[in-house]
Amino acid sequence: MLEDKIIKVTCPKCGTQMSEAASFFKKPGKSCPGCGRQFTTERFKRAIEEAENLA
Repeated sequence: MLEDKIIKVTCPKCGTQMSEAASFFKKPGKSCPGCGRQFTTERFKRAIEEAENLA
């Protein structure tokens, strides 16, 4: 299941690399552990949904 798939994301502000389950990025209120910038959940959600459609 893609929800459990680990994906790698690089923060566009500070370059911190994060490896988390896809479900982590779908939840609101998450932020970069490096700089604290809050994720735009909708952007991640769309990208994950596109990946799900390709899987």
